[in-house]
Amino acid sequence: MAFRPLRAGAALLWRREPWWAELWSGLTAVGWGATGVAATGVWPSMAVLARLGGVGFWEAAGLGLGCVQLALLAADARWLRWAGAAGMAWFWGVLTLGVWVAVPGAPAVAVYAGWCGINLYSSVRLLRPHG
Repeated sequence: MAFRPLRAGAALLWRREPWWAELWSGLTAVGWGATGVAATGVWPSMAVLARLGGVGFWEAAGLGLGCVQLALLAADARWLRWAGAAGMAWFWGVLTLGVWVAVPGAPAVAVYAGWCGINLYSSVRLLRPHG
């Protein structure tokens, strides 16, 4: 039964909180980064951030950090999961501020701020004692 440890790990992760927020955040960052890397040019709302990191830097960072968050979630160590959630909260927060400066009324500001808040919530929940 090669799948028994994997199934037991998945069952343990299922009972813990807030794994789904970390999963969706990581998947969203991977998808956002992959579409940004595949796109040609700079998205208009990312013009300010492109000056800070170069063309494609933030998209590649989102792709990489999303993969890291998913890997840390799979590792199932509370402090690693906290580090992934805190790192993604920082990433989405920087995107929020960058887009807000460039295009204050852009809907992306609300979306990025929402992902920042979700990751902050996850990191706070992971700080409390387990049990």
